[in-house]
Amino acid sequence: MLIFLRALKVFDVFQNFRVIVRSLLLRWLMVGLFSIIAYGVSASPCDGVDRSLSSKRKSVLAHKIATELNVSTVDVLQSFKSHGWSIIYIDTHESDEAFLFYPSDPLSSGYITSWGGVASIYEEQQIKEWILKNAPKIPLKLANCFAWHVTHDRDM
Repeated sequence: MLIFLRALKVFDVFQNFRVIVRSLLLRWLMVGLFSIIAYGVSASPCDGVDRSLSSKRKSVLAHKIATELNVSTVDVLQSFKSHGWSIIYIDTHESDEAFLFYPSDPLSSGYITSWGGVASIYEEQQIKEWILKNAPKIPLKLANCFAWHVTHDRDM
């Protein structure tokens, strides 16, 4: 009988342990789900970067950039602007799409570097480092936005 009571006590301890573990797992799962949901609606590094691009501005930029690159046509796909700097995403239909980096208004200056290609989500830091090296004095906000955009949120 004593062995049975001890076994019952061990069983109760085991049951209590299972309840605690289950509770902790559920709490961890809820925190994880909340984090995923919060990340989905949280601010992106591009918040505060001007992404607006009117049809007229696209047309004017396309003509200027086509002349600058000595190509017949350019489609301006996207624009990122912050603190006087611009990054313009273009398609020349003669090569891969590219991002051109301008330290001031693209209509009155030339691009200082370009970037094209594909980046994985694991390359965000390397892209940021590349930008800071190749586009000196670029606003950190714009560099962070670009690195995040091409690694996490590449859209058309």
